Amino acid sequence: MDEEQKVIEWITSELEPKTYTLQNYPVYRSGKRIVDKSGDYLIVYFHPLLKKVVYTFKGIEDHFFIAHNYC
Repeated sequence: MDEEQKVIEWITSELEPKTYTLQNYPVYRSGKRIVDKSGDYLIVYFHPLLKKVVYTFKGIEDHFFIAHNYC
């Protein structure tokens, strides 16, 4: 499974379908920006040094969380 597939798999396993808009987010490696109806967003990407899927939220982009199931 490549990096982008891991990112997509985490998104589809953790988020309710049809409750968000999925956008490419090329700032990060295999990055995806998930926007909800209120305009808040989550960014999910593959961290190249950790070699893990990580995510961050609107307003705290300088911090990230490890997606433990997709390392």
